[in-house]
This record gives sequence, structure tokens and C-alpha cells, in this order.
Amino acid sequence: MRLLHVTDFHFRRRWFEWLAREALRYDACCYTGDFLDMLVMDTPTERQRQVQWVSNWLKKFPGRLFVCSGNHDGGAGDWLKKAARPGVYVDGAVERLDGYCFACCPWLGVPPMAGPEPPSIILAHAPPEGTAVSAGFGCEMGSFEVAEAARFLPLGSLILSGHVHEPRRWHARLHHTWCFNPGVEANAVIPNHIVIDTDKRWALFHRQDGEALDQIRLGSN
Repeated sequence: MRLLHVTDFHFRRRWFEWLAREALRYDACCYTGDFLDMLVMDTPTERQRQVQWVSNWLKKFPGRLFVCSGNHDGGAGDWLKKAARPGVYVDGAVERLDGYCFACCPWLGVPPMAGPEPPSIILAHAPPEGTAVSAGFGCEMGSFEVAEAARFLPLGSLILSGHVHEPRRWHARLHHTWCFNPGVEANAVIPNHIVIDTDKRWALFHRQDGEALDQIRLGSN
């Protein structure tokens, strides 16, 4: 299974449009929160404009998409849940695909404590605290709850996150789980993104012009 992981578009419409164009090249796309840009939501009308645009984008998305809300999405419960449909999985969804259990965690929600089987793919906006994917600018912006959940995930599990725009690294290992955060290049034409192949057990990090900058092998233990 090939996955495309992106995060924190903050209403950069050209990035949403890029993701829709790329969607059918992958078995699933994973978006880990902050659809909206709270910094420019100076009126209820502006918030509604952003919500409406993103909702329409989700309605038309051409591929399989897993998403979770972020802190900029303003209590996304109502508008994001209304976007759920076959092939688009939002906050609270738990779905099995190709031998994995995907779980979409709302902002500040607690990830499910998974059983021994199957391996899980957790989407949570805040990365697990105490890792290279949760630290940036000398400060820690991770989640204790997500880090605690990692203790219970079976071998082969993944945690996909965002929130920290300039993490120390795009990947980290916590217990038996690989953790990813592509970060954000604010002025880039296309978003930072990570391609994960769960069959071949590798992950590639892409930035700016789309060229792969780094690759890691996903060990089984």
C-alpha cells in the first residue's frame, strides 16, 4: 500500500489542488489537520468562506482520504463530520485497509489503545511528545496522550502528525512505532510530503520541488 502524508495547509488552496491531482497515484492520502487559517479569520464570514471551500474540496476529492482536525480548525466537529462519505474518513473514523487499522483522531482527542492486531495507522494533529517530530524552535509541541498511545501499538504501526512546522526531523521512532511529520515550507509551490510504502517498508520525504530529499527503511522491530 502506498500512502501520501501531508499536513497543515492553512487554507493554501494551491496545495489542496495539488493534493487532489496527486490522489489517484496512491492507495490513500492522509491529511493531519489545520485545513483552515485561523490567523486571517477576523470575521465569521471569513471563517464560513474557508469552511465552505474546504467542504466542497472534500466532497469532490477523487481518491481515498483519511483526515483529522487541527487546532486551527476551530472545533471542527460539525463541519468536518458532515464531509464524511465513502472514501473520505474524518474525525472519529476507524477503518481497516490492506491489513492496517486507520484511526482519525480529533484535535485533543485521545488515540485508541490498539490491541495486538492489526498494526495501526494513527492520524493525530499533534505528534507524540519527546520526539524529533514534536520539537522545533527549541520548544516542545507534542502530545503526551499520543506518546502514551504509542506504547500500546503493535509492531508495524505508524503515527502520522503535523502541528510543528519545522520539526528537528521528519521521522522518529517511539517504542515499536514510526512517527512522521512532513512539516511546512510556507512559501513552497507544493507542500512538504511523505510517501510511505507499507509493502516495501520504506518512507520518502519530499520538499519544495517534489524531489526526494531523504529515505528511510521501516524495520519490523
